[in-house]
Amino acid sequence: MMYKVFLSILETFLVFGVGALAWRLKMIETGDLGRLSRLTLDLFFPLLTFATITRNFKPDQLNELWLMPVLGFALMLVGAVIGHFLKRFMKHKTPERIGTFHHICAINNYVFLPIIILQSIWGDRHVALLLLMNVGSTVGFWTIGVMTFTGGGTVGQTLRSIFSINVAAVAAALLVCFLRIPIPEPIAYTCKYLGDITVPFMLVIIGVALVNCFKSMLKHKTDMVYLSLVRLAVIPVVLLLLLKLLPLPPDVYQTAAVVALMPAASSSVLVARQYGGDYEFAGQAIIVTTILSLATIPLLMRLFVPA
Repeated sequence: MMYKVFLSILETFLVFGVGALAWRLKMIETGDLGRLSRLTLDLFFPLLTFATITRNFKPDQLNELWLMPVLGFALMLVGAVIGHFLKRFMKHKTPERIGTFHHICAINNYVFLPIIILQSIWGDRHVALLLLMNVGSTVGFWTIGVMTFTGGGTVGQTLRSIFSINVAAVAAALLVCFLRIPIPEPIAYTCKYLGDITVPFMLVIIGVALVNCFKSMLKHKTDMVYLSLVRLAVIPVVLLLLLKLLPLPPDVYQTAAVVALMPAASSSVLVARQYGGDYEFAGQAIIVTTILSLATIPLLMRLFVPA
């Protein structure tokens, strides 16, 4: 299992490298990132969500339909609470850096890297659970995640963010499952075919976004070491101990545990820039915590997650 996890993370970095190479060769310009991100998140990813859930869930699985979103939100809430108490121990304190630290404590890479790991080890069943969990994670991202920067946002902004096309895709998939609506084979195949390109294409785009963060990697090393320790060790261990106390089915526990172990979210750079955080610090955190997770994820999975 540890070997598969290592290969999954290594695969992520290799695809990041492809994105950096595409930027270097001017195949993708920095100005293209907004449109390409929207294409992936608002078109390909909803198709992946719809195809995976409709292939793997039955109407009699009611407990998972509410449990997974609650777990997704709860993991972020616990991370935010821990971050609230630990952010005061940072060395270089600015409002932007403190907000970014708090955000990364709350929000980790809850979609793209877990998809790779879960697919590699357990298969589509766990990926479908993850995508249901993503409903609660999406709510947490646009409420808890934004408030770590701003202390709150307008009700309109929050509602528009929560009721996104990805949440609509989950709702549509569940409606199809409950009503047992047959999906024509060409439509089902198209959704799966386009959905399957979501993760690698998004990782290429992230590689382009991160390429400029390497120039300032050595700034504020103490804060980066501290953030990495909190994000990769303190918060995951607390979350895993809490999950152990709950009477969860094995596949639900495994899915939630993998999410709890993840490094900083790749989207943190864009969110930090939009909501007044330190986007350079966020970019460094993505690179450093993802590299270090090559060691921490296999180790903690060996200790806490049954094979």
